[in-house]
Amino acid sequence: MKSAVNQVKSQRIASSLSWMIFILFVVVFVNMMELPRVPIEAPDKDALRNFHIATGSLLFACSCFRAYLWLQYPPQRKQGKLPIEAYNQLHILQFSLYCAFIAQGLTGIVTAWSDGLMQFLPGATTVHHSLWVLSGYLHSVFGFFYIAIILFIILTGFYHMIRYRVWRFSIFA
Repeated sequence: MKSAVNQVKSQRIASSLSWMIFILFVVVFVNMMELPRVPIEAPDKDALRNFHIATGSLLFACSCFRAYLWLQYPPQRKQGKLPIEAYNQLHILQFSLYCAFIAQGLTGIVTAWSDGLMQFLPGATTVHHSLWVLSGYLHSVFGFFYIAIILFIILTGFYHMIRYRVWRFSIFA
C-alpha cells in the first residue's frame, strides 16, 4: 500500500517537474538565441548572461532530480497499443534528454567557473583559458545533442502515432 502511494506521489512530482523543466528549457533556449545577438559592449549582455547562468542552473538541478525520480520510480506503461519495444525506445530517448541536460549543466558550470564568472573560493583566481575553451565547446556539443534528441523524440512519437494509433506522447515524459 505504501509503495503504491509513493508511486502516485512520485508520478505527480515527476509530472510537475517535467513541466517545470520544459518551461525552464524554453526560457534558456530563447535566452541562448538572444544572447549572441547582443553586442559585447551592451549593458544588457551581463544581465542576459547572468540570467542564462541562473536559469540554466535551475534546469540542471531539476534535471538531476527528475533523473533521480526516473531511476527510483520508472515510468509505467499505460498505453496498451504501444508494444514494449516502442515504449522502451521512446523512454530511453527521453531519459537521454535528461542526461544531456545534466551534462550540459556540468559543462556550463565548468565554463562559467573557468571564465571567472563563478567563484567557489573567495579570492581564488579561476580564469583558465584552455579549460574555458574545452568546456565551452562541450557545452555547445551537448546543446546540439539535446536538440537532436528532441527531434528524434518528435519523429519517433509521430511514427508511433501513425503505426500504432497511439495519440499521446510527450517529449519531456
